[in-house]
Amino acid sequence: MQPSRFLSTLCLSTCLCLSLFCATAQATDTQPTTKSLSPAEYAKRILDDLAESGDTAAAQQRARAFFAYVATHARQADTRSMVEAAYARRLTAQLAQVEPQARDTLLPYLRQHDTLARTLAFVIADGENPKPVFAMLDKLRAAYGDKPADYPSLTAALCVVHDAPLRRRVNENKVATEDPVALFDYYTTNENKMLFGVRKVPAELLVWVVDCTATLDEMRWALDRYRGDTNVGKRFFDIAYDHEHFRKGTKKKVTEKGFDLPNIKKYGGVCADQAYFAVSVGKAIGVPTTYVTGQSASVGHAWVGFLQARGNTGQWNFNVGRYRAYQGVRGNVQDPQTRRRIPDSYVSLRAELIGTRLTDRHAAIALTDAALYLRQLDEHEAETPPTVEGLALSSLAKPRRTDATTQLALLRDAVRRNKGDARAWFAVRALAKRDQMTFAQKKQWANEVQKVCGRSYPDFTLAMLKPMIESIDDPREQTKLWDAAFKLFTKRKDLAAEVRVAQGDLWRAHGEPQKAGRYYEDVITRFANAGPFVIGALKATEQMLVADDKADRVTTLYAQTWQRIQKPGNMAGTFQTQSNWYRVGMLYAQKLEQHGDADEAQAVRAKIHGVVGK
Repeated sequence: MQPSRFLSTLCLSTCLCLSLFCATAQATDTQPTTKSLSPAEYAKRILDDLAESGDTAAAQQRARAFFAYVATHARQADTRSMVEAAYARRLTAQLAQVEPQARDTLLPYLRQHDTLARTLAFVIADGENPKPVFAMLDKLRAAYGDKPADYPSLTAALCVVHDAPLRRRVNENKVATEDPVALFDYYTTNENKMLFGVRKVPAELLVWVVDCTATLDEMRWALDRYRGDTNVGKRFFDIAYDHEHFRKGTKKKVTEKGFDLPNIKKYGGVCADQAYFAVSVGKAIGVPTTYVTGQSASVGHAWVGFLQARGNTGQWNFNVGRYRAYQGVRGNVQDPQTRRRIPDSYVSLRAELIGTRLTDRHAAIALTDAALYLRQLDEHEAETPPTVEGLALSSLAKPRRTDATTQLALLRDAVRRNKGDARAWFAVRALAKRDQMTFAQKKQWANEVQKVCGRSYPDFTLAMLKPMIESIDDPREQTKLWDAAFKLFTKRKDLAAEVRVAQGDLWRAHGEPQKAGRYYEDVITRFANAGPFVIGALKATEQMLVADDKADRVTTLYAQTWQRIQKPGNMAGTFQTQSNWYRVGMLYAQKLEQHGDADEAQAVRAKIHGVVGK
């Protein structure tokens, strides 16, 4: 190790140890005990002292020291201690961001209602600002007193979804949610009418129910008509398609009459309105649903995803309204909690939450917290935290190692307790991205991913496999793994094309343009009519041709590809311009101009506008 790095590492390790030591000492000095406390008692003592003193800095220090010691010394089977330590660390850190005056009334309420407090502490996402989350809880508490605690999952879901105003755009129309306080009343008043109820559904699934942007009157209208519908996705086809708008671009009737659920049912609309209708009806009757969008070779499309349950198992259905042209296309949705766009199969994974116990879900989060903490120690080469005085813990003979193997052991336990916890899976993926996994570990986890996720959650499977495969140094070994992945995704043309593009990129990076070209060519010839990914393959091939002094072949490349692509059907120009035929054709015209053939470029554009303008 370089002297400068050694000194900086020594400094960091010393500071970390001193910080944890001081926190432990403070816990001992300020709160002397006559006997050692169990982890549950120790967590309670931290929160008791916080309630009495209001000193969030001291509470956080003690909770961090507590968690650090448990993460490095508790036996892996002792998940109860892991959960208590993770809970204390999470809640003290979250409460530290709340104004003192608000915290003075909030903390006693949380202490009185432990299940709600834990549900909230564990469902708040990494990086999410807890201040508006707890502000929403205060509104619910002010309106309904102790009642929100009787519905911990519903309350937690409302708080993390509605910590910021939720507005959506459905093509030209804008929608927004009702007051979350009123939504709480709607769902609890109609609890016995909700298809899955609201008490036993995990908060991680209820976030896809409470993000409804229909008005309360619309929700009641939907509940009266569709209560108990177990196949709510079919409501997509209850809506007549507005062919005049699609073909001619005329203003939609539902937009003229007023955009709401009864009018969508009466006047129809396009796919966006069909999907919005089915999604909103689902949320009104207590079914987790989501609005999905995707891009085929011809045009963008919207459809519906909804949860179907069978006993203690379930699955998300993303097939209703997903026409044949979109069966092999990735769907994307908005996560109602983070507001980020994610693939629909990430949502599908949450079906694994059905039938899970709250204790197992919290254990999976705590184990992942511990694994991520060990990663920080390992990256900074920090010393193992000191003993926490006054804590009775059945400790390991030696402190837990901080290396990737130990982290993976914790994460394996996490995903086995809750297969639907994407955060644990992504922690494994992060180790693969950092190339901290051995070849054997990558193979082991690749098999685990395929066994658990496999064909049920293909987007998620590829997202997990990709960094593992890309971190293999030998391009030949990497190619073998990519070929195996390609076979796994033969029914998903978008994912199969992504694999081929990755293989092309691999050989291009290793200075093998001919091998790279074969993979790009496979995308161009086999997937030109399947989705927008052909554009990336074309541009990569073009760059290689130019680099190889074969720029004269670029126009031929675009010409041949354009001839393979099917023209869009009878639709308005605004829809046709989304098609591969339009996009590749316009690129072809551009290349013709660049190579001095302005007349042919004009002819190509005239042909395109002749079709699009109809």
